[in-house]
Amino acid sequence: MSEVTFAKSFLATLDKKPIKLPADHVSDPRKYPAQSPYTLPRPTHPFPRKTVPAATQEAKQKTVTATLKPMRGGETVTLADLTLQSTIHDIKTQYAQQSSQPQDKIKLLLNKKPAADLKTLQELGVAGETVELSVMIMGAGAATPTAATTPAVEKSEPVAPSTAEPPAVDKMDVDEKTPAPSSEKAQAEAEAKPEAQANTAHQILASEEFWTDLKGFLSQRLRDDQEAGTLVQVFREAHAKQ
Repeated sequence: MSEVTFAKSFLATLDKKPIKLPADHVSDPRKYPAQSPYTLPRPTHPFPRKTVPAATQEAKQKTVTATLKPMRGGETVTLADLTLQSTIHDIKTQYAQQSSQPQDKIKLLLNKKPAADLKTLQELGVAGETVELSVMIMGAGAATPTAATTPAVEKSEPVAPSTAEPPAVDKMDVDEKTPAPSSEKAQAEAEAKPEAQANTAHQILASEEFWTDLKGFLSQRLRDDQEAGTLVQVFREAHAKQ
């Protein structure tokens, strides 16, 4: 007798018995008829085991080659031996190791849409053996000028003392003749720096890459491409009116 048959027969027996007991009735267990314990039969089929879906096994075995191209120009990095279960965080880690870029500044885009770090390639809809990702480095425009100007200052400072120290006459000549030119040169450099910075900022704001990066950043933060495009258009029109 199976469990379902036993349950049906038990419920049918209960239904046949008339209910004529008051609400506060308490039955006496000493009057219960003697019954032998019932042992459920052993199931003929064992319990099913959890099996890993075939699609998941194929995703773990299938290798994917990812090509990472920087949006502002630079060296293209190719990562092989990836799987469909590889996350965007894993890809960013490998890219940071090969390109020497800070990992927290790297943003990856798939089909011009930001990809979350915890998403796998399979969850993002990648089915082939190759995938192309765009790389956006946040804050790269501000870091480039400082890196270029720092070595020049370090090289120019140690050279000046070596030429001025040996002859004593040169020191007197430098003290008498150079104060005015050096001050004028320093003043010209000080006046030229804001203009250069203004020109650089104007060129960045006039480029299409800046607005594309801004739209990608807003899309990732707001998770809404349409709203991000609207905000970028508003910012661009406000900047054009200045």
